[in-house]
Amino acid sequence: MENEKDLASPNYGSTVSGVVGSVAMASAARTGPTWLRYFLYACIAITLLATGAGLIGKLGSIGSIPACDAQTTRDTLSDLNKQNKFKASKYNSIKKVSASDSETICTANLALSGGGTVEYDYRIFKEGGQVKVLITEIRR
Repeated sequence: MENEKDLASPNYGSTVSGVVGSVAMASAARTGPTWLRYFLYACIAITLLATGAGLIGKLGSIGSIPACDAQTTRDTLSDLNKQNKFKASKYNSIKKVSASDSETICTANLALSGGGTVEYDYRIFKEGGQVKVLITEIRR
């Protein structure tokens, strides 16, 4: 059983959606009345600021060890759950056990869709310039 995987890349879909939405609002602003134009320009500015802040946060976290329950960690664990043939319905809990600059050790309790649970320990660490997730122990 393969229990190690490179960390999933961040989802940039919201960034793309923010930019596309801003472009759509800009084209709508050109054809409307003056008050609507100013309102849409304000909305565009807010959308671009929020999108930029989100993008900076995602780019700033590249190469760092994410939290146990971060979305990229959950995405990676989801792939490992599929490889281990866990039919997961939800996480009951995700807890950080310990953390250092080089690794974080966590425990997850997973509800299975057929009933029952599985609990496993995993570590998030850097190796060869990559951030990886490794399931170290599985308890059924």
